[in-house]
Amino acid sequence: MASRWALTGGVLVFVAALHGHAAVGAPATPVDAAVKADARERFDRGLSLFEKGENAAALAEFKRAFELIPNPVVLYNMGLVYAAMNRPVDAVDALDRFFAAAGDKASPEQKRQGGKVRAEQASRIARLVVVTNRPSTVEIDGVEAGHAPMAEPLAVPSGAHTITAIAPGFQPSRREVTLAGQVTETIALTLVPTETGAAHLTVNTFVPGAEVWINGKNVGMTPLPATIAVAPGDVRVEVRRAGYRSSANTMHLDEGATARVDLALEEDPAANVTKRRLRIAVSDPGSSELTIDGSPRTFSPEGVPLIPGPHVVRVDRVGFERYERIVQVDGTRDTAIAVDLTPTLETAAHVREATRTRGIIGWSLVGAGVAVAAGAVVFAAVTRHDVANAQAALDKQVALEKMATVNGTMNNCYIGTDPNMLPAYYLIGGCAATKSGLQDDVDSAKLKRTLAYAGAGVGVLAAGVGTYLLVTRNAQRSELLGTESLGLWIDPHSAGVNLRARF
Repeated sequence: MASRWALTGGVLVFVAALHGHAAVGAPATPVDAAVKADARERFDRGLSLFEKGENAAALAEFKRAFELIPNPVVLYNMGLVYAAMNRPVDAVDALDRFFAAAGDKASPEQKRQGGKVRAEQASRIARLVVVTNRPSTVEIDGVEAGHAPMAEPLAVPSGAHTITAIAPGFQPSRREVTLAGQVTETIALTLVPTETGAAHLTVNTFVPGAEVWINGKNVGMTPLPATIAVAPGDVRVEVRRAGYRSSANTMHLDEGATARVDLALEEDPAANVTKRRLRIAVSDPGSSELTIDGSPRTFSPEGVPLIPGPHVVRVDRVGFERYERIVQVDGTRDTAIAVDLTPTLETAAHVREATRTRGIIGWSLVGAGVAVAAGAVVFAAVTRHDVANAQAALDKQVALEKMATVNGTMNNCYIGTDPNMLPAYYLIGGCAATKSGLQDDVDSAKLKRTLAYAGAGVGVLAAGVGTYLLVTRNAQRSELLGTESLGLWIDPHSAGVNLRARF
């Protein structure tokens, strides 16, 4: 908990530095806005990954942030991550660099917490002197660490290690040692000359945590960080892990040869191993591909049954960076992880452009919708009496015709009392034309009223759609991980909008 508090406490200091200059104590140099934004984003991502326990990924983000803006606070956080990764030598080095760069500008909490972590990590560092009978390269656990003869001891984490000395024309010399913290030990390795030079072998298998045996000697566990130096000749390579059938291969290596061997481990059905489930939460499993230890798997709410121990989990999705981590499956209970896919630069740029376009369209629809609705309201107010007046005129004309037909009275459509002459007088008086004109007036007034109502509805609808686009324009996660569709309809009787979204 102390490490996480310290990481969170470093955010404000680092972000504040992004608004000013490159680093505490450095010359005042303006920082490009894009570089500043990239550094801040990577620093925040490092914090998020650290909180999830993904220390290696968090360290990579902090390193990149420091390359962009070499702020001492990043070194402080890197030291805490190294400590969480059980790498005391790197943790002490990062914290020493932080205190040297920050000086008096380090906060009291950073001095207290950083000093405490440094002391804890320094207590877990041993010193190792390797003495050889000729100049050679010294490897620790398969990784080059220095050269013999040594000017000063090597700083090594306490615990068990495999020490190897390699020299051209000599067989590699190895020795396993167990080192205690704050102790300096000296070991001697004798290299035996050979008529041929050492060969180098790369051992690869998809399953992590498997022991690698070469010619009957355990040389490390997969994934091996580097090639293994071996004596030329016949070499037998074998990988073993509980719950799996062992896999082996024998090859002949010549002097100075470089070779690669790929060994596949298959689960052993006869092994007495209880599998545990790994539950993987991903935003959109339907469009993502899951691979575990090199084999395609299917996302399942119940999880994937696996042999306890480390497994390589990889998730791929178009438009996103590959997620690949070594996950430790607990042997006593099910394990759950959350996969947070990071969009590629191209996808992020597309989303930013889509967000900008969405804003432009949204404001345009809001403005146009308000204008149309307001115009329709004004038009409706101006013409609100037209339908009633036109209908009244038509009703009056129809009533006059009925009176003339029944009573023989005189009006502009009928003159006379002879019922047999009604059709002729009706035509002579222009009754048909008058009535048709009044009916046209009624239809025209109703059409104007309908158009006013429709215009107001369309305006409100457009403004509502525009408002929705504006409110959701920054919802990048929804745009990346969900789907949306928007549809409008207008007909003589109704209008509306269809919205369908999946988040």
